[in-house]
Amino acid sequence: MHRLDAERFARRQMVDVTAFNGYHILRYLQVTRRSRWMGTAAGMTALPLTMTSDSFSLSPYFPVTGWLLGVIAGEIAFGRAAGRVRRPLGMRLVPPTLTATWTISAAISCGLAAGTVVRSYSHEVGIAQRLGAVAALAVVVVVQLMVSELHRRALPAGPADLVGAELATRSRSARSITAAGTTVALWTATSVLPDELPDNVTAVGLLLLVGLPTVAWIKSADSWQVRTSERRQAWTPAVVGLTLAATALYVGATAEVSKPAVTRHAAPHVVTGHDAQSFPYAWVDPQSHTWVLLALGSRFTVEGAAVRLPGDHRRAPFALSGDGRRVLYLDEETRGLFLRDFSQSGAPRQLTGPLSGAAFPDVTMSHDGRYVSIGAEVIDTAAWTRFSLPGVGSVLGFGPGRVVATTGRQALPGAPDVELLTLDLQGAVRTRAPFDPTLEVLLTPDGRGLAVVTDDEVLTMDPSTGKVGERTKLRLPARYGSPEALSWADDGRLLVRIDPKEDEDDAYHLVDLRTGKSQQVKGIPDKPESMVFGRLR
Repeated sequence: MHRLDAERFARRQMVDVTAFNGYHILRYLQVTRRSRWMGTAAGMTALPLTMTSDSFSLSPYFPVTGWLLGVIAGEIAFGRAAGRVRRPLGMRLVPPTLTATWTISAAISCGLAAGTVVRSYSHEVGIAQRLGAVAALAVVVVVQLMVSELHRRALPAGPADLVGAELATRSRSARSITAAGTTVALWTATSVLPDELPDNVTAVGLLLLVGLPTVAWIKSADSWQVRTSERRQAWTPAVVGLTLAATALYVGATAEVSKPAVTRHAAPHVVTGHDAQSFPYAWVDPQSHTWVLLALGSRFTVEGAAVRLPGDHRRAPFALSGDGRRVLYLDEETRGLFLRDFSQSGAPRQLTGPLSGAAFPDVTMSHDGRYVSIGAEVIDTAAWTRFSLPGVGSVLGFGPGRVVATTGRQALPGAPDVELLTLDLQGAVRTRAPFDPTLEVLLTPDGRGLAVVTDDEVLTMDPSTGKVGERTKLRLPARYGSPEALSWADDGRLLVRIDPKEDEDDAYHLVDLRTGKSQQVKGIPDKPESMVFGRLR
């Protein structure tokens, strides 16, 4: 870092370099450049996170985010002269166009994030979307606070040229934070939206995603001299910002609402093989990329069942009933949920109309397959009636005349309080009990109890009271982490999956709840992300 860098900075900021302010400018450039390069390098190391097995495209999101964090870290590390934060200095550090661009981006980001919160009350919203909403709001708050602090902190006492240099460095930081904040806030907020949107919304979204950051970076790089700000009426930008925020909130809140059910009937999909069969499990065949049901060494393909969500890499909804005789799947063509009963002849039954959005509902089936939960709605496939489950976040299963559910999904430690509920078959709550959402639980085949698996124990729990019954020490091979409860065998033993420390083929075991003894199960493909279990013999 030498005098030429200070002179180049002075030309862009339209400030004179003198003996009184030269050192101040050089020290600012040295500290902030180092932090920005370190932030960008850290963002570059995160680039592999944007790659998938199906795509090798690179996203600038992480490098830009790293650069923004570097700018903020550099501003903090520079350690400006201490001074009480007070009323604004009356100086304009950021060009009006850049300020307007940031205002639009912040309004849209806050609106989309708020829309995600609103949508979570009526639709299932994934953890990634929740985190995206929180991150977008955090970016807006941090950027606004940083820029506001630069406008308010008292100026150091000294010659006019030193004060001018201080204002120039503040302007450079404010412009950099605003430009990067515009980009990161907008890109983060749009991550809460589904992959499939109406064409007009998609076109406008792409224009904003590219146009606003481009304008922000161009105006940030332009030469700009700090000047006094004029007092103007604030109602115009306030109205524009509120309008954009309200529009974004509406888009965010309604983006994932399912389309109305259609009346046309989908063409029947044939499950080849013997329909009277019951299937212990299904998996996604890696060669054909189709759902395959496996039983007694035979393979049966479920034609038309979607493997992945549209425009996504997550697994599409697919469930087997506990007796292994019914399958629920997402139709690849119509995007509706279909139910196939192997004990009856005829075409699959359509349960929903086309589903859209990133947050497809979780599906659960009763042991005999009569009751199907789709999100917070239950369908009685025998009487062909439906009822809703208000306040339910996740359905654990069905018992005699009741539904067992929780008010929240399985979560990490520190999650908000969750209750264990039992509800009747009209959706009315019967009992409530405190519940730990971090537990690995599975409803018993008769629906009267819960099996809970911990690191070293298996225990039973009463769904009505949440009280723990028998506790038994697990007798499983050496493993990493806690076992995962998957399904039940005909003899009442619990199928679990472990991450073995030694033999990689030693993943699946049947556990006796009374003794804790386990027996290895061989022949099951160890592909947990693409496996669904029914009834094991």
